[in-house]
Amino acid sequence: MRLWTEQMRRRHHAYMTLEACFIMPIAVILTAALLILSFYLYTVCFLNQAAYIAAFRASLEEGAGYVRQAKAEEELEKLLSEALIQLPDMQREITASSSGVTVVLTTQWTLPGLSVLPVRMRTLQIEAKKEAGVRDAPAFIRELRRLSRIGDGG
Repeated sequence: MRLWTEQMRRRHHAYMTLEACFIMPIAVILTAALLILSFYLYTVCFLNQAAYIAAFRASLEEGAGYVRQAKAEEELEKLLSEALIQLPDMQREITASSSGVTVVLTTQWTLPGLSVLPVRMRTLQIEAKKEAGVRDAPAFIRELRRLSRIGDGG
């Protein structure tokens, strides 16, 4: 009886070792993949938000296109300095006209840990393009009210 329980105990330990050999690496790889995915999603969301906020704040500025462009560059510089993940190779393209402001941010994001995968992709291209139209709010509201009165028959 004692020999039988000793053999069962050894088998139990062997199963635990076998499970640990497969489960622990899978758990570590999944955790690393989730961390990389979360950093990537943060970067995409942050760049889109920074591009839109800079374009929107510049569209509220009074003056010519170069004034709006300078405001967008100033706002973008402030926003990008607050980034959690610094991206060194970022191209910025800001265009401002009388109808709106467009901010385009393009960067290469090097993915850590992809050298172990059989994929040749080492970097991801992230592009954030946001536009904000220049609107004269009081004139826009007056126009809407006038159009609603036309629709009512007045």
